[in-house]
Amino acid sequence: MGRTSIIPYPRAVAAAVLLAACLAASAPSQALAHAAHVGPQGTRNARSAAVAKKPSAKKPSPTKSPSSVGAVGAPAGASVQVVQTPVGLSFEYPLMEQYLGSGPCPPSALVAELQELGSPPISLAGNSQDLTVPSGALTEPFPNWDSATLYQLPPAFWSQLHCLLATTRDPLTVGLNAKVGQLAWAQQMVAGAQSAATNGLSFSLGNEPDLYYLPNYSSLGKRAYNEEVAVNTYLQVAAYLQPALGALPVQGPELAIASNWQHQLPRVIATVGAKTVGVHLYPLSACGSPKAVTIPRLLSVTAADAPDTLGWVVSDANTAGVPAILSESNSAACGGAEGVSNTQASAVWAIRFVLSAIKTGFQQVRFHASGGPYDPFVVVGSQVQVRPLAGAMATIEHWLPVGASLQTLRSPAGTVATAVSVAGAPTEVICDNESTNARTIDLPATAELHGELVGPVQQGIRVFVLHPRRGRATLTLPANSIAAVTP
Repeated sequence: MGRTSIIPYPRAVAAAVLLAACLAASAPSQALAHAAHVGPQGTRNARSAAVAKKPSAKKPSPTKSPSSVGAVGAPAGASVQVVQTPVGLSFEYPLMEQYLGSGPCPPSALVAELQELGSPPISLAGNSQDLTVPSGALTEPFPNWDSATLYQLPPAFWSQLHCLLATTRDPLTVGLNAKVGQLAWAQQMVAGAQSAATNGLSFSLGNEPDLYYLPNYSSLGKRAYNEEVAVNTYLQVAAYLQPALGALPVQGPELAIASNWQHQLPRVIATVGAKTVGVHLYPLSACGSPKAVTIPRLLSVTAADAPDTLGWVVSDANTAGVPAILSESNSAACGGAEGVSNTQASAVWAIRFVLSAIKTGFQQVRFHASGGPYDPFVVVGSQVQVRPLAGAMATIEHWLPVGASLQTLRSPAGTVATAVSVAGAPTEVICDNESTNARTIDLPATAELHGELVGPVQQGIRVFVLHPRRGRATLTLPANSIAAVTP
């Protein structure tokens, strides 16, 4: 039997691990306290993420107690390295303005939150990117309707952002308005960004240009989509804005649906000289009907493994000799859905999603914040209110340190096992129960095993200890739960 408690996040990954055995068995899907072989339950602090994985397509018939049926085996795929911090943040411009506050420097709680998350890369992006103009660019009365819908940065924006980044040291990506932008505006934005950045700076040219063909305020007609025509138009705009950038690095092309430009992506990468290939990916959509965004769908294999569908993007980036990232993502497009995107289930999805993305070859996932339910945290006045997604980001940083190598191991149906290796340390094994029923984990062990468990209901990481008997230790993972185990 083991004992368990919940404690605050450590700031570094423990040297880990153990080649574990994930064994399949059926049991009712209940709260974490019902896990066999785990012992009395405690609670880690609220900012910690409880994380769980995708339910299997076929639900096993429930039984009253789980039983072991198999073990983790040899590696089942190539090793993939964690090259850069695996998670980042993406903010809409108006939301960042709001969070910076009204003083010369932002609230200390925002600074502390970004530091708690490891000072992840920050993008200024989203739909507002193609509506944003620099301070002083507009005068009233507005000459046309398009001008009236633009968002003008306040005069203190870049100095406030510099005050934030001077302490947090987050790398910065600044999105430029390519849809209705002007070269003079881009030049002002570049100058402002250069004054703000303290630890790396890159730019993106437009947000989701593959959707520029859709109707807008000035042209309500809709025409058939032509990939080559759309790409030609975008590249003309990129060439027009290029003088504002000079030799500064470009990230993009920030596609909403990467398959829209599947045939033309290599050409786009080469022509704009992208130093990072960035595309967007949301497994669900709340744009038309938020009710279609449900916890079972978010915890599904399809939602967790969505990055697999974009392996060709990674291939194109590799051919060009540059990294690929998911530069904007979250649980469901259009802000997410209340009661799903802001629940512990989103944390479960996020960890699975990032693991899938890294194994696919993407080097990073940046979670978007727009003022909706899916935001990782919310700044209210001088305080920060964290949501489960922020805890998931901290868990990912903790479990997947830069420099680690990930390798999928063979495991029984309904489970996924990942070996996490760091030079000079034993190998950690992350066992993920994708099932809607409990699964038993049988671990070879001659000494105490230490683990961290996250699940879809209770926030926080449960820390447990397993005591072996006859060379093995047994742990039961509740439905949609993940454990990282170390000796």
